[in-house]
Amino acid sequence: MKKHLIILITLFICGSVSSQEWIGPSIDNYTPADAMLLNPSAIVDQKPWLDIHLVGAGVHATNNFAHLNQSTLLNFSSYGNPAINLKPKTGWGQINTQVLGPSASLSLGKQAVGIHFSIRGNASISKVPIEYAKYLISEGSDEDSIVLNVNNTRIKTLAWGEVGFTYGRILYQFDKHLISGAITVNRLFGLQSASIFIDDGEMLIQDNVGELLEGSGKYAYTNPAFRAGGGWSASLGATYKRMLEDVTSYVPHGRGVNCYTLPYRWKVSASLVDLGGIRMKRGALYNRFDSDEEADAYQNSIPDGLDMSAVPKDGNRYTAWLPIGVNVQFDYNFENGLFLNSLLTQRLSFPSSHGPERSNLFAVTPRYEKRWLMVAMPLSLENYRDPHLGLSLRFWILTIGTEHVFPYFIKSDIYTADVYVHFRLKFNRAPGCREKRLKGLEDFKFGDLFRKHEKNPAACPDW
Repeated sequence: MKKHLIILITLFICGSVSSQEWIGPSIDNYTPADAMLLNPSAIVDQKPWLDIHLVGAGVHATNNFAHLNQSTLLNFSSYGNPAINLKPKTGWGQINTQVLGPSASLSLGKQAVGIHFSIRGNASISKVPIEYAKYLISEGSDEDSIVLNVNNTRIKTLAWGEVGFTYGRILYQFDKHLISGAITVNRLFGLQSASIFIDDGEMLIQDNVGELLEGSGKYAYTNPAFRAGGGWSASLGATYKRMLEDVTSYVPHGRGVNCYTLPYRWKVSASLVDLGGIRMKRGALYNRFDSDEEADAYQNSIPDGLDMSAVPKDGNRYTAWLPIGVNVQFDYNFENGLFLNSLLTQRLSFPSSHGPERSNLFAVTPRYEKRWLMVAMPLSLENYRDPHLGLSLRFWILTIGTEHVFPYFIKSDIYTADVYVHFRLKFNRAPGCREKRLKGLEDFKFGDLFRKHEKNPAACPDW
């Protein structure tokens, strides 16, 4: 029953990617164009007046069965021959990638705006029999045939483009209390989607083919294409800051604070992200199946190529939901550039939805932060069980880091790999805040007629 169905979905996964909260740039006060993806309100009262993110990318992969045996991530020759851990009963895994294009955030006094362009995606598997995971990696089985029990197995992928606009403002300020809020609205462009759910059943592996003998579940698939679907999503965020001094009349980057921002003692923030989905409708199909369906309809799908017209379907449109989640963050300022951050990320997506699931995350991160330099070392628990120690560095225009630094330098069995890099430009003060004294005609330039200086009461903007 359901011949080739598992192999069909396995082929779908091969080109899939995903998104991940990389902690370093997401908690840095001087990189709000990155931080607004974790919490939109990060751009309100931001440290730089204008943050321009030029380009960035990151990849994160983790699982519990395939690994590099006693190697490092810098030993590229070991990548082609992964080992298999047969101890767990079922396998799980996730691969995440994000390419963040031109993005920016701008402080407009008590208000702020941001824009971002990115390509995101997700591929995840859970509760896959380890014997089948071994087959997928080694492209074969030591036995002629084997029958496996499959229960609550989920395989999901989604890749999409995203154009987002963020608006935020100060909502309340009195004494040493400052509350801000923001919203991000994203236009989504579906690029690829696939998912399969097997509630229960038996699967036969024989002659390099996976065949579901009996069982029930559902699947969905969309051919990779630009604008294979479209949709909308939103993210909401709010931040409370306990400031070091009275902010009743405070205007960020205004002349009352010498065109900079005031420091906080501590802050707590919360956000709901990726609330939305993509309606897949070009080259798409979905279907529910049970043990009463015939297997003949699957005979022509493999190995002569993916003949989607031969695959049973209940319809040709479905919604792939984004990996919705909630983020809660606490940040304490010890002054002199020293901070301690704690971050909790909890996924809220439904396991049965046609769409990816983000990783649960808890992290504690000490960091040193200045205008042109940042060093952070996040200690994190991915899915609340896998401890990782990361390292993030920002120097001038470059931010580079990883959430798992040991595999780069210490030989071990590597189940997780992670790296990210970003390039940006920052303008810490608004152009109208530049102070320039006119010393006389000998220093006079025609352009000075159009420049603001300290004799002008509007030398620093009051927004």
